[in-house]
Amino acid sequence: MKRKFPSISVCMIVKNEEENLPRLLASIKGLADEVIVVDTGSKDKTVSIAREFGAKVCHFPWCDDFSAARNESLKHATKDFILWLDADDEVKETEHHKIRVHLRKYPGTGAYLQTCVEGEGQALQLRIFPNHRGIWFEGRIHEQTIRSLEAKGIPAYACNARIIHHGYEDRGATVEKLRRNRKILEEELKEHPEDFNIPFFLARTCSGLGEFELAITYLDMVIERAKEDPIVRTQVAFKNGLFDKASYLALLGRVDEALSVLAYGKSFFPQFVLIPYLSGKLHFERKEYREAFEDLLPLKDETFERETEPINIPHVRKWLLRALGVSALFADDVLIAEECFMKTIDNDPGDRPAYHHLAVARERKGDVDGAIAACSIGLKREDDAYLRKRLFLLLLKKESFDQALECYETLNGNRDDADALSGRFLLSCRALDGAGIQRYYRLVEEKLSIDPVDFPQNLQATRMRLRETNDARSTELFEAGVTFLLSQTP
Repeated sequence: MKRKFPSISVCMIVKNEEENLPRLLASIKGLADEVIVVDTGSKDKTVSIAREFGAKVCHFPWCDDFSAARNESLKHATKDFILWLDADDEVKETEHHKIRVHLRKYPGTGAYLQTCVEGEGQALQLRIFPNHRGIWFEGRIHEQTIRSLEAKGIPAYACNARIIHHGYEDRGATVEKLRRNRKILEEELKEHPEDFNIPFFLARTCSGLGEFELAITYLDMVIERAKEDPIVRTQVAFKNGLFDKASYLALLGRVDEALSVLAYGKSFFPQFVLIPYLSGKLHFERKEYREAFEDLLPLKDETFERETEPINIPHVRKWLLRALGVSALFADDVLIAEECFMKTIDNDPGDRPAYHHLAVARERKGDVDGAIAACSIGLKREDDAYLRKRLFLLLLKKESFDQALECYETLNGNRDDADALSGRFLLSCRALDGAGIQRYYRLVEEKLSIDPVDFPQNLQATRMRLRETNDARSTELFEAGVTFLLSQTP
């Protein structure tokens, strides 16, 4: 007989949520076995809406303490598990079965759910826990149950279900919430100066308000505590605090300081993948490609799915593959570069730069046919002037001169740059096309700001000027044309 799913009490605290509450309550229909709504003083239709949906409604006077209000909701829950939500959350129907299956697979444990703002990052939050006496929320704001779960030896595992949070879509309302939160946290810090979690959350709140210098000041309080207390050095507030401080320093343009903080963090948390990710990102942005390569290479197959920081995983993965691939080219590891760009294309076939980079990687490893294939596939996806020019140059390298000539005629705006003109000069030389030789020789001279004359006049001056440009490709193509002509002279 198939084991039934555990039952769920959805618990929430609300105040004046008549706009958001119907969406949430509709979204948990079929998931919640009971709904507990603790109202903290609504003046609108919140209470009547909750009752219309069949929720148990309780009243609790607001006292600037989120944990106190949430703990009131726990007193009325009767089902196997607690799922706490906010009125501006939404749980799509597609996520219901994921939650049920997870709770059946991990009975008696807590569950982290992916909480995300639509189109933005996501974070893992401990949203579900067993309905046991002695499990309570702590903290007047940024309330958590993790400490009471740990005290009871109850583990918590990540679930792949998502909660969509709509609370930060109105910037004005967000700022108001952050200011309210800061006030509560500042009062709580005065009452509990020994609690290192409070300055961590204060730092997050200040960063949301754009006050990064103040955020760093609060994070330094956590970091200093960690230097004195080995227990603090094992806590999430210290780990994430180091990452946050480096992020804020980078935003303020203090990149060297940020890199120093990240290096310090690596010594404590070698498995925290966002530290080398951010370090590699900062090096990459400063064009320090070899350093970026060293940081990012160990992350090549990282999924980031276990991270609790609010990140947009698809965006992070896409950036990582591109940055690692480009850095690998500078580090002369063409196999890693090729792998990264192929993965990028697999994930997003419309990524035009990836085809260009893939062609570069394959050409460098000597696979000209593979580089041509990369260009051709990319051009079938979408026309791109730079990719078409690269195809032209690759066809020349392969000595597919007829195809190269056809390709040149499609170059449009790139037909008159130094590489293309030198390549076209080579094609004329190979065809022993006298008129073409003279025409493209003169165009190359004009490009080099030399008064145009017929070939071979001013040949030495033209050669010298090409070398001075340090454009190896143009020089190589031009010299190949001249060499071929000289070889035809009796």
